Amino acid sequence: MKDNWEPTERQQEIIKAALELLAEKGYSDLSLRDIAKKLGVQAPAIYWHFKNKAMLVDYMAEYIVRTKMGDFTSRGSEQSWQDWLISHISLFRNAMLSYPDGGRIVADAHLFPNGTLAKFMEESFVSLRSAGMDIRTARSVMLTLVRYTFGCVIEEQADEHNWETLPQRVIKSGELTNIMEAINLGGSDDENFRSGLKLIVTGGTEAMACEKTIVIDKK
Repeated sequence: MKDNWEPTERQQEIIKAALELLAEKGYSDLSLRDIAKKLGVQAPAIYWHFKNKAMLVDYMAEYIVRTKMGDFTSRGSEQSWQDWLISHISLFRNAMLSYPDGGRIVADAHLFPNGTLAKFMEESFVSLRSAGMDIRTARSVMLTLVRYTFGCVIEEQADEHNWETLPQRVIKSGELTNIMEAINLGGSDDENFRSGLKLIVTGGTEAMACEKTIVIDKK
């Protein structure tokens, strides 16, 4: 699939400056005026290249996904769709984690012109359907996985939701025995994410088997 997303040299400078400012400003407080100041120009010079923040966010999201996910590969006939999907969803998560508030940026961006994300979604559908999954089940699997990944990344990048400090912040934690037991099981963010990822993929596998059974019964 040909890539139609190609920012100009000046647009790339603005995108990179915006991404550098994230660590200092955060996504909510990032403004085109701040970016202009960082680049040593007046705000109208930025508006010439990006008419508003929403358009800039689209390009920032594309930059993050494209540069950090790399050239993802199609599923080979020898690879299960489950392994392919777990591997590539993990790449997607790592791409967003590579920048402060990366999850919020990509989640707020439009699928188009975010070409790389659109290509990834299309390739995911191809991989699932070529393994025998119907489009309705594939849609449910992908919507669930992408939303789960967005939620996990956004929570991981929010300090107030850090699970490492959660036990000290739970009011009267002694009365919440089940919650505390679950928290104290520990596990890194990577481990917890992959556990949830596998649960969703397992559900997709079961749904796929169920669909096949229904088709056989109808015959």
